[in-house]
Amino acid sequence: MIFINKSMEEYNINGVSIPFSEKWARIAVSLSGGADSALLLFLLCTLAKEINPKLSIHVISHTRMWKSRPWQEYDSLRVYNYIQNKFNFFNWYRHTNFIAPDIEYGNTGPTIQDEYGKMVSGDNAQIRSYGEYICHRDKINAYYNAVTRNPKTDKIIGMIERDIDATEDNQHLRIMKHMHGYAIHPFRFIEKNWVINQYKIFNIMDLFNITRSCEGEFENINYLNYRQGDFVPICGECFWCLERDWAIKNA
Repeated sequence: MIFINKSMEEYNINGVSIPFSEKWARIAVSLSGGADSALLLFLLCTLAKEINPKLSIHVISHTRMWKSRPWQEYDSLRVYNYIQNKFNFFNWYRHTNFIAPDIEYGNTGPTIQDEYGKMVSGDNAQIRSYGEYICHRDKINAYYNAVTRNPKTDKIIGMIERDIDATEDNQHLRIMKHMHGYAIHPFRFIEKNWVINQYKIFNIMDLFNITRSCEGEFENINYLNYRQGDFVPICGECFWCLERDWAIKNA
């Protein structure tokens, strides 16, 4: 365990440090329904089960691309139900936010300067702002996000902002004091193959199998004919599919 300060500890889980404190009463976790965020929520619950079983956990999810990818609304709900059932002694709260497709990055690009001076897309601004609102309103001690590093392979073109290795000067990207709490990205410098390995180590492949990474769209499936639980294929071509496939092969 590495002590950061008097209010936070770091717990080593198979080589990756997860910041957490027994003094915290409320945490928030961003949950998309993908493998990364599902694992982070599971690991936090596993830690809290031993450290603070009275913890309140606020899960933040976003409804996105509702016309062309209506199934995504249920990806996070499926994972949430699984983990809530497994750790039903915590105090659970689920918050859902709606993102208009018109302001998604893919439709507009980074056209807005946010209050911190960064150029972002409309969905980036809304996601951050909604997270800040929930954390302020509900007095959250720490907010967690499961963003990972791009795979170190020239066969996959990742996102520039995720193509960063850890240094002594950029640890603020992993843990930062923000507003009245912490914003924590414990997977910031690790690749997805580590994530896949944890599903095997913790024997939770059933959880992995209900996660979804694909961001592809299909001409014959949309909001007019999709119903919750319908089978949806994967495209196998988007970055998220390629990253997931690479991680499975390299786990």
